Amino acid sequence: MQRHLLPFTLAIFLYICSPALAWHDATHMAVVKAAGLDNYAYLAVGADMAKEKSGGHEDGNHYCNNAKGVKVTADMVLDQVRDYNCRCNGKGHLYGAIIAALTQYRERKNNHKYARYPLGFAAHYIGDLSMPLHNTDFNDFNKAYHAANDGVVEGGEDEATDAKVARIAAEIKKRMARRPAYHLPPAKDDFVKFNRELAKKIAELANKSIALGYAMQDSKPQKTLMSADDAYGQLAESAALLKAAFAALQ
Repeated sequence: MQRHLLPFTLAIFLYICSPALAWHDATHMAVVKAAGLDNYAYLAVGADMAKEKSGGHEDGNHYCNNAKGVKVTADMVLDQVRDYNCRCNGKGHLYGAIIAALTQYRERKNNHKYARYPLGFAAHYIGDLSMPLHNTDFNDFNKAYHAANDGVVEGGEDEATDAKVARIAAEIKKRMARRPAYHLPPAKDDFVKFNRELAKKIAELANKSIALGYAMQDSKPQKTLMSADDAYGQLAESAALLKAAFAALQ
């Protein structure tokens, strides 16, 4: 094998041997913790666990492969809701999955049923929303560097999970304090209005993630790994949106 091909081949090998998750488990849990939902942190890993046994029905809920130049709108987000848990959309339907899962949470909660599981799925999807490479085309760049970017703030395996989650959550909270809080209208007053405003926020963050993903790919030389500051800034957006959505659904 030619020497100049080794780095790319190694990257592809590592990608194939690593699950294509958006952020790793401790990062997802930290988003929930930073949103103030400490008791629900472990629920945030359930969506990736479900992918292992769902026969592909869960996969499309975790990403949306947008071509360069695509601008996500609230209407696009709402149009994806019908594809929740469906294998019918090869490009993914992450944005609609957020609304669908939160709708399930609200319906179960209002009917006095156990509602934590759909909340955990929604929290995971909202975390996925801020991962740039879950919002861009699944091309060679994405395939080669996806796994490394998933774990960019995770650190080593020798750090205990609780300590890792607390460390990442603390950094997310610092970024949250520097930005205006998200506010959504109370769902109990007008659920249609809540969904519309939520869709606008999802579109806003999706477009920010798309822009960062393609900026990494188009930079000269290519920026193959997010900086920790970029990653924490993205994660703060997810945590802020989760916090606002949960508050509006109470």
